[in-house]
Amino acid sequence: MSTSTEIKSEKAPLLLAVVLSVFLSAIGTIWVHLLPSSLANFYNLGRAMCAMQLTAAPFVVLIFAGLINKFLMKGKMSLTTLTYLYTISMSCSFFLGTWIPIGPFGDIVSARYTTPDWAVYIPEYMAPPREIAEQVLSGGVPIPWGAWMPSIITSWIAQVLFGWFFIATASIFRRLWIDVEKVPFPHAMAAHELLRRIPGEEKPRVLSLKSPFIIGIFLGIIFLFPILMGGLFPWFPDIYSWRVNTCGPGWYAVPGDSPLAAIVGFSSFMKNPLATAIAYLAPLSISFNAWFWHLIFMVLMQIAYAMGYYTGIETKGGCGRAWCSPNGTLDPPYNFQIISYGGGLMALTFVHMILNRRYLAETVKAAMGRLDAERMHEIEKDEAMSYRLAYILFIAWFVLLVVFFMIAGLGLAAAILMPITYFVIWMANTRLYGLAGVQAQGGNHGNVFYRLLLWPKAPDPVTQEFVQASYWSKRGIDGTECMGSGVIFSSFASYRMASLTGVNAKGIFKVMMISVLIAPLVITTVFLWMCYIYGATKFYVGSVVMGISQFYGYSNPDSWLVSPGKEPVLPYVLLGIVIVGALSFLHSRFVWFPFEPVGFIIGTSWISVLWGYWGPFLIAWILKTLTMRLGGSRAYEQYGAPIAAGFVLGYMVTVLVGGIMGITRFFYPY
Repeated sequence: MSTSTEIKSEKAPLLLAVVLSVFLSAIGTIWVHLLPSSLANFYNLGRAMCAMQLTAAPFVVLIFAGLINKFLMKGKMSLTTLTYLYTISMSCSFFLGTWIPIGPFGDIVSARYTTPDWAVYIPEYMAPPREIAEQVLSGGVPIPWGAWMPSIITSWIAQVLFGWFFIATASIFRRLWIDVEKVPFPHAMAAHELLRRIPGEEKPRVLSLKSPFIIGIFLGIIFLFPILMGGLFPWFPDIYSWRVNTCGPGWYAVPGDSPLAAIVGFSSFMKNPLATAIAYLAPLSISFNAWFWHLIFMVLMQIAYAMGYYTGIETKGGCGRAWCSPNGTLDPPYNFQIISYGGGLMALTFVHMILNRRYLAETVKAAMGRLDAERMHEIEKDEAMSYRLAYILFIAWFVLLVVFFMIAGLGLAAAILMPITYFVIWMANTRLYGLAGVQAQGGNHGNVFYRLLLWPKAPDPVTQEFVQASYWSKRGIDGTECMGSGVIFSSFASYRMASLTGVNAKGIFKVMMISVLIAPLVITTVFLWMCYIYGATKFYVGSVVMGISQFYGYSNPDSWLVSPGKEPVLPYVLLGIVIVGALSFLHSRFVWFPFEPVGFIIGTSWISVLWGYWGPFLIAWILKTLTMRLGGSRAYEQYGAPIAAGFVLGYMVTVLVGGIMGITRFFYPY
């Protein structure tokens, strides 16, 4: 798969960024709320897979761009325009998931009436009074915009600050990850297979019914269509046994009464081939390590069980083996969640920075003007901005985030720890996302720094500082829809796409900044508007977002000592740092060394234990190994990758059709 080397310098379409960001944010919010419960989770413009964080908006936008280019523009749409369309839609997509706008808005507002005693720890400017907050449930009254404005602005500021902070982060590391390491970013690679077939400026690619890409599209549609129909019509045959012990986007959770339950380390298997398609685009070493380390996890669990640990786990179902004590992720003697999500993610970021200290040192020297002009020009010519400006923006957003949290009631130390926590964990998450296409999802590990440095135990009585720090640290580390955290994924993926298409990073940076500025405000405003027209309880997503006590769930002291696992924490954090650090060092220094850290984290954490992603990586490893052995890299580029990317596109076509059918059902029940 070739990478374009000629950087195209064209004026960034700022107006297009504004218009498309407003449109996608408004339509995406309306879209997800009009879907029935059976379709809401994965037929919206946001993510289509838990933990894999594959979002639909970029593919949907490119599908429509392809149709417009063919029938209205006669093939004149440029590769540059398509790259900007991808960037804008990608930047908005992580705000458009199922639980919008769950971040610093839905949770905090709903706490006013779901847990009013706990809501005393919420500053007045973060949520309106209870009598105003409750209006979203039933609606039917004029919107008191004055009462809502402080909380809207607070939510907006928080998400924009975090979003811009992550854009600055991606801009500093862009050259290292994209140009030097060539991190693949499987999601961007899948979208690129579609994008490069659209414009008329390149040599036309034959898209016959026999082409691998078209075959992949048909396979994706054929697979998902029966599941879609089953979600709309209960009478439709359950061809894949999707309604039997299948959770979320398609992971099989072993029942407690199954013969497989005797394997106490076996909990889930992701059977959705969409995950296999993305895993197929990841490096072979990642795929191998993901399933290998989960095999080690299962062996260790069986040994511990035979020694008398985790008694009772044999009767639990798959989800209970990840969520409920006793289990190997949350309880001694293993506490794998602390090892992988705690120390492992820390090490993945810190060791990566240590191994690339020369790169960082050079960028700092460039920022301080201590490099000669020739070298300065060489390293900055393809960047979105000078390193001086990138570091200034990074520091500025960091300081403003500290100020934001100090205003929220955190002391200086706790406020400084918040952006540090986000940086460390989301940088590690982006390594996982860029190399394997998955994320260490779960809101139970963002408090590790706080548990180690500030509150080994929850204070008694609790304070506003503790409650706010607990909520923001844990919620913002959960999924990509929270606190603008997904922006770090979209930023790196957009830079990756620009590298593949030869588009200048400066324009990419500008449209990302605009989209991140617009999306959270439009989404929150449209969400409120819909709630006041229909009432949140009329929507599946709205009723869940505004009806559960997520704020209390993340900030109460009972959850503090079990996140990300039970005591002791420090030894397991150190063990995770040692394991991931050693694997990182050995894998980077010795080509023959087969083990690496990303697969270790995937195989020993909730990514595999809860969501079962070890399964798709095992299948993808087998398929890709056969492809490379039988046909080499040429077979992979001409057949394997197009089929995998085509499958993703076919899946997204069905998501688009299913979303339209679900929305139609809201107005015309059938």
